[in-house]
Amino acid sequence: MTLTKEKNTRGRPRSDEARQAILSAFVSTVKLHGYSKVSIDQLSKSSGVSRSTIYRWYKEKVDIALDAAAEVAKTAQQTPLSGDMEADLALHFKNTFETANTLGQLFTAMMAEAQANPSFADRVWKEFSFLRRQHLRRVIFQNTEQKEGEDEDADLLMDMVFGALWYRMMSGHAPLDQSFSEALIKKIQKLLER
Repeated sequence: MTLTKEKNTRGRPRSDEARQAILSAFVSTVKLHGYSKVSIDQLSKSSGVSRSTIYRWYKEKVDIALDAAAEVAKTAQQTPLSGDMEADLALHFKNTFETANTLGQLFTAMMAEAQANPSFADRVWKEFSFLRRQHLRRVIFQNTEQKEGEDEDADLLMDMVFGALWYRMMSGHAPLDQSFSEALIKKIQKLLER
């Protein structure tokens, strides 16, 4: 089941207005009560979209989580760059951390499902992780020309940044805050100097 805006082969085409209502209700419920408290009944009441429509579009609750996460990734990609890498990185981490700190359960549930389900993992990569990685790469390398052969280094840098972020979000051992953002920016700048 794909979660793009393509028409379903059965029934009526997906209404983007109804889809946005579902996602908005889902995100609000996760923020207020946590991911585990979200139910399809509750989403139907909050969004005004019938249970049968929600089930027709989304096989499981985690599919809604992925659709909501994909919206976050698409929104980030539309953020214009200022040309100042440090300022753009600070804004990127500020927005990323605010989202992770309020919707972390949504993201961790999605990643937990990805560990158990290879086809879902593929969807997470295509619909969310790749877009986030692509945006961060654009922010970091906006004013530098990468030389041939530096792609591996850039990929490793992306892995390091996202690895640190996901580790903090999933383990809760340290906060996603301003000081972490500053430390990440300094480390990125240092690595780019070489």
